Amino acid sequence: MTKIELETIAHDFIKGNEKPFDEHIDDLSHVIEQSPYAWADDLILSLTIRAPEQLWDIILAILYKDPPMPVLAVLAAGPLEDYLATNNEAFISKVEKQARKDPKFAFLLGGVWQNGMTDETWARVKKVWDCSGWD
Repeated sequence: MTKIELETIAHDFIKGNEKPFDEHIDDLSHVIEQSPYAWADDLILSLTIRAPEQLWDIILAILYKDPPMPVLAVLAAGPLEDYLATNNEAFISKVEKQARKDPKFAFLLGGVWQNGMTDETWARVKKVWDCSGWD
């Protein structure tokens, strides 16, 4: 994936998720489908199983653009949580290493839930996360 592709995906993910959803909208799927940025969410979801290494690069690209908190919440509870739940044993060492050297990533990690992670992976996540500010 090129730097321009990463930047474009990160930009459109942020634009598509920077405003919290209005809980009073009856048909949220209609709003999402109408977004010109929805393609980024679709692509990221498809990479979870198909190309987790590319998903990792995208997660970091989004994080390093310093998005607002609503985007961080979606990034943590969506792509990062899915990455860990789907690929937990294969990539937990990479996640731990990143969290230890990067406080921004440790904070992002604080926004994930166990989801489909094994108990062992979940325990390892909790050892390196910074969950302050997520409660």
